[in-house]
Amino acid sequence: MIYLITYTISKNRDYTPLYDAIKNSGTWWHYIDSSWIVKSDDTANTIFQRLKPLIDQKDDYLLVIKVDPSSRQGWLPRKAWDWFRNNSN
Repeated sequence: MIYLITYTISKNRDYTPLYDAIKNSGTWWHYIDSSWIVKSDDTANTIFQRLKPLIDQKDDYLLVIKVDPSSRQGWLPRKAWDWFRNNSN
């Protein structure tokens, strides 16, 4: 499955553990500041439960949602489209 992980975070803490947990969730692509695309065998709930303890649950927001990589459009660098092409199978 391909997931979009996106968030709004308060900038007053170290989010390195969050970023590391996202990277460890599967094959990832990250070009837009607060958004990651992750290919993972996990469910959205499993990924969310892994990331939830790493955010400030009072001031931060987090969304993990499955995306259909065959239905996509946007203005991104070629390497982004290459990632989708290589990871959509």
